[in-house]
Amino acid sequence: MRPCSIRISLALGLAGMSMFSAPLVSGEATDVLGIWRGESACATDSPACHNENVVYYIQEVPNRSDLVLVRADKIIDGRAVTMGTAEWQYDRAQATLQWRTARQTWLLKVIAKRLEGTLTLADGTVFRKIALVRDK
Repeated sequence: MRPCSIRISLALGLAGMSMFSAPLVSGEATDVLGIWRGESACATDSPACHNENVVYYIQEVPNRSDLVLVRADKIIDGRAVTMGTAEWQYDRAQATLQWRTARQTWLLKVIAKRLEGTLTLADGTVFRKIALVRDK
């Protein structure tokens, strides 16, 4: 798969999922809910990959403690550009968030007050590394 198609598949895949409209509800996922900001850095030397400042908005999915709704924005010229929204698996015991497709897996781990993780392609290549801190 060409690296530029990764961005397109992420945008299309996320856009095809749920809209970011569910209200915040207190419940099982409260330790990850909120606004997270940081970097999505290239882990390869692909010319199609660019380091990005990102903002992830994480909301609870009503009546589902195993899912959270994640909207991912990248910051371009000081403005947020939404890449998409999707329901991610939330494993409270492992403190992980995961969104998997046939082409890629996004995996974030809650580490203290940070979310850290990777975008790994189906062939096992780590394409991006993500490091986020929750807004106060």
